[in-house]
Amino acid sequence: MSLLVLTLIASCTAAVLYRIFLRQRSQLDQYRKRLNDLEITLGKTQADLARTSEEAQGQDEFQRLAGRIISQLDHGVMCIDQNSVVQLVNTYAEKFLDISPAVGKPYSEVLHRLRIGGKNDFSQFEEALKGKSQILPDTAEFTTKHGNIPISATLTPLSSNGTIAMTAFIFADNSRNVDRVMEEKAFFSTAAHELRTPLSVIRFAASLLVAKIDTLGPEKIIDHLKKIEKASEQAVDLVNNFLNVSRIDQGRLEVEKTPFDIVALTDEVVSELSDLAKERKLYVHHEISEEHRMVLGDKMKSKEVLTNLISNGIKYTLQGGLTITHQENNRTLVTKMSDTGSGITPASQRLLFRRFMQVGAGRAQSSAKSTGLGLYISKKFAQLMGGDVVLESSKPNKGSTFAFSLPMG
Repeated sequence: MSLLVLTLIASCTAAVLYRIFLRQRSQLDQYRKRLNDLEITLGKTQADLARTSEEAQGQDEFQRLAGRIISQLDHGVMCIDQNSVVQLVNTYAEKFLDISPAVGKPYSEVLHRLRIGGKNDFSQFEEALKGKSQILPDTAEFTTKHGNIPISATLTPLSSNGTIAMTAFIFADNSRNVDRVMEEKAFFSTAAHELRTPLSVIRFAASLLVAKIDTLGPEKIIDHLKKIEKASEQAVDLVNNFLNVSRIDQGRLEVEKTPFDIVALTDEVVSELSDLAKERKLYVHHEISEEHRMVLGDKMKSKEVLTNLISNGIKYTLQGGLTITHQENNRTLVTKMSDTGSGITPASQRLLFRRFMQVGAGRAQSSAKSTGLGLYISKKFAQLMGGDVVLESSKPNKGSTFAFSLPMG
């Protein structure tokens, strides 16, 4: 074979080999690019996985915290699925149930003690499971062996991706609100009843004067005018008491604290009530203190407290009388009023400082007519001034001792 032929073969072979090399190099570059793309994709995938893991952990942490919050709410929470099965009950709700565990059972079985209008009526629950929010009526209550517990409650459907997943039954003990409503009704009923008497006296006496003024003598006219005056004072006192109660309940009652002589103020009240004591043939002995006399408080409101406590001691005492003393105790000055009256039984003592409460045998006396607001108002006044009014001691048919304390000034 000639040299030329060999040279051509070698050249062709080199060219082929070079093309093969170039093709393989191109493929290698493609492989490297694919590998690089795969590395980038893998990196993103790892980052996504890490982020997903963090999100999952965050969601788990959120669910854990949410569960803790729900378990500690001062409202009952019960979640019911679309199969009417209880899936969650928090700690507050468990107190109202007598079935444990409640989770996994039909809600109607778990809530068998729930009454609406006096009966087991779950129609609103069925409406809520269909997606309609509900507010249970005021007649909703749980029945227990200790009595019925009124509740305020709502039913709220919870959706997920446009589908009802759960219904939340959320409720709370409504006893305090019910008691407050009952108290308010009693307040207005008593106010109307108490005002009716003096207003009737005023109306009758005024009508009589208008109709017969020409035929009545001066003494009769003066007698009717005195009745009108006395009834007017009673009406004004009643209105003031009702206004004070309203201001106390709304937190709008203000006191002006200034130093004043509590002993001198007590002596002033004793002097003003001396005629009432003489009329009932009772003594009022005020032991004047010369050592500690100054206190810090609202002088006018303190006078109202003293007037109420001393007049009560006189009104509820049939024989004997009232002794008033002043004593220092831990930077407070305590004015004590001890009577020889009818006293108060232990069972009745806990009712003393509630509104419209009149307790003890002496409270039934016709001469001891009262709205039952005096002690309630007196205690609130004293507490607003940094002191208090308490029943220190009492024995039926032996008498009672009330103590009115104020900070020393």
